[in-house]
Amino acid sequence: MATSRLPQRSSGKLPFANLCSLWRRGKTEENLPAWKKLYPRFQLEELLKATNNFDPALKVGEDSWDTVYEGYINDSYKYPVRIKRFKRHLDHQIFLTEMDLLSNLHHPNIVSLIGYCLDGSDRIIVPKHMAQGTLHDHLHGKIYYEPPLSWKRRLEICIGVARGLERLHTGNPLIIHRDIKSRNILLDQNWVANISNFQISKLVPSSLLESDSHVSTTVGGTLGYLDPEYAFSGHLSVKSDVYSFGVVLFEVLCGRTLLDVHRDEEEIELITWGRRGVEDGKLGQIIDPRLKGEIAPECLKAYAYLAYNCTNERGNERPGMSAVLKRLQLVLLLQECIEADIPYSPSWLTSLVPPPKSSEPLVDMDASEYLHLIPIMTSSRLKSIIDCLKWVRFKQ
Repeated sequence: MATSRLPQRSSGKLPFANLCSLWRRGKTEENLPAWKKLYPRFQLEELLKATNNFDPALKVGEDSWDTVYEGYINDSYKYPVRIKRFKRHLDHQIFLTEMDLLSNLHHPNIVSLIGYCLDGSDRIIVPKHMAQGTLHDHLHGKIYYEPPLSWKRRLEICIGVARGLERLHTGNPLIIHRDIKSRNILLDQNWVANISNFQISKLVPSSLLESDSHVSTTVGGTLGYLDPEYAFSGHLSVKSDVYSFGVVLFEVLCGRTLLDVHRDEEEIELITWGRRGVEDGKLGQIIDPRLKGEIAPECLKAYAYLAYNCTNERGNERPGMSAVLKRLQLVLLLQECIEADIPYSPSWLTSLVPPPKSSEPLVDMDASEYLHLIPIMTSSRLKSIIDCLKWVRFKQ
């Protein structure tokens, strides 16, 4: 009798070996970091092509951790990208730290990713392209001689950075960036500020925000922007980021680099010179010459005193980022009121501009006093105005 060629009916059960294989695959996928599930993995060949084999002519930045290139990834159309190539001698953990952080941070003022590359010893992050470059480029760099950033645009950029830092400092766990500087502030095509470069960022318990406590860690950051209290003691807190941001505020106001050896001795170091200008009431002498006549005097005082307070040597004498954000929003509102010839209360100005050495908290404001401003304000500005008018207390 001929043997039947029909397939045998399945019992519906998989062999034990296959079940084990499926279980292992499921466990592997379950244990994958979030960024491996969220973002596409680029092949090294794609990024080599995008950067013309990492052509130095396409290099737009470099620091101790990585080299940054700009290029185009060819798909159905050319897509501009920034490509962060980590230096080969560095620990793989630095790459993992940044990928882990960015995959869990979704905020309009924190740079977002479009992919990554793991190939041999190459560790590459592909963040979203930022068409306007870095804040440093516009203040001091290759595009210095293009039309300068206007005062209001500078304020809007600072507000964006403050929003991003507030997000970092109010999460659970909260994140201390540790390397806030103008080179790490990217600007997209709409001039929206994005905080970047999280290689040395630190995750700490959220309880750190509720007190003046700190964590002890190896000192990391960029000289000039580095919190002196942290540099001396190794004690890191959220106020360390506030100090670095205060340096950026002075940089934005003065339009000069942190060190300028071509100046007189007392003017070489930006923060010493800038703070002395605030203390002596000589604000007109420290502002960027390109902003002359553009800043309302009252607005200049309010902004300068905020930068001064952020760069106090002692961390407990600096404001928190939520207070800094509200203050910057009010500074912008003050500038707009003055430009539009809208009356404002002298008591409001007093609350914005305390003596630079005063540690007294600011008084709350009555938002109803300013409701007559609402009809002439744009709807996009309305919510932020109401928010900041309700809360102006300068927290320590």
